Amino acid sequence: MPLRIVSLIRLLFLMQATLASAQTHGSPIPPLVYFDAALLARSKAAIKAGDPGFLEPYHALLAECNTLFEIEPDPVVNKSQIPPSGDRQDYLSYAPYRWPDESKADGLPWIPRDGIVNPIARGPDTDHQRLQTMLTAVEKLSFAFYFSDDRRYADQTLEHLNAWFIAPETRVNPHVLYAQSIPGLQPGNPAAFIDWRRFYSVLTAVQLLHQAGVFPDDAKQSMDTWLAAYLDYMVTSEQGQKTDALPQNHATWYNCQVVGLMLYLGRIDEAKAKVIETQTTRIATQILPSGQQPKETGRTRSMHYVSMNLWGLANLTFMGRQIGIDLWGFETPDGRSLPQAYRYLEPFALHEDPWPFLQIDRPGEVPVIHTELRPLFTKTSALLDLDLYAWSSAPGNVPLPPLEALQFPVSREP
Repeated sequence: MPLRIVSLIRLLFLMQATLASAQTHGSPIPPLVYFDAALLARSKAAIKAGDPGFLEPYHALLAECNTLFEIEPDPVVNKSQIPPSGDRQDYLSYAPYRWPDESKADGLPWIPRDGIVNPIARGPDTDHQRLQTMLTAVEKLSFAFYFSDDRRYADQTLEHLNAWFIAPETRVNPHVLYAQSIPGLQPGNPAAFIDWRRFYSVLTAVQLLHQAGVFPDDAKQSMDTWLAAYLDYMVTSEQGQKTDALPQNHATWYNCQVVGLMLYLGRIDEAKAKVIETQTTRIATQILPSGQQPKETGRTRSMHYVSMNLWGLANLTFMGRQIGIDLWGFETPDGRSLPQAYRYLEPFALHEDPWPFLQIDRPGEVPVIHTELRPLFTKTSALLDLDLYAWSSAPGNVPLPPLEALQFPVSREP
């Protein structure tokens, strides 16, 4: 499909969304907060037309989802450890890079070993792994429903959403006070919200199912109540405010959650203010004039973190564009900008220059280049409708996982 036609489809979707929201909300609430509805429609149309470039990832996605039918919802009440509050419905996790202090008899407080995951933090006693399992299941199942129109995938998505956010006896409480806990220190770690970085999966699933008319009204109302309470916690709690003030990826992904929730809940003016604030609190402070992200390149898993942080900023750029704010065009007087951050990383993505920073994951940075850095360019090009990276937009040049290949289809001529 030629790019000019894709652009027209995008324009039509934005016009329809604006008209619909003006009639019902008085504000331009996007049809999807985190994804380009026109791109998804393009993938769905290509699947129905039998395009092999889309059928292959589509069938792979369905195969993955068919195994998810065997996975029962696993809400927070299933953990064996009880949070300090005594309430099993409070989300609980440990900071992954914290370890007992061997110089002390009780090991407290746990001390940092950056980039080295303590297996206790990923065990069944706490909630981190069950949260990630739910987020993966909800995203894949909801998109399988969208692309196939097979109600079974929607029903399975609803089971997970019900167990985690709706059913009074199992739903998680809408706060993260005990997330990324550090034994020996008080709860309220500002790093907590990064556990919920992929929360876009939940919000998108709600939107996809609701727009298809398969989300029961009472369940949708309960879901929206939970989402509003979680947003309130994020913006009013001391923990959330500390996260907002951090100078690196934690603050970026905090913004992604806050802005997404504001857009979904129709709090458009607040979302606009938060996106505008991103210019100075994220881009101007996290990116050097060279394009380097020093807070991320200083980590022991530096390539992972520069890719993750820049993808968060790309998501904020997409959300901002839907409400009339263009972060991509923002530049400080000394040249700090998102395009410059991508220019800085491109020689490493193309293997033209060796990566000069630590990446302790074995066997080094090369796998991360292919699984995170190069896909970052491809997904950003698709999501933001950019023609900047011809090498990243050629079909088959940067393989993506099946679902991402459908969410962020590269340019494909008829």
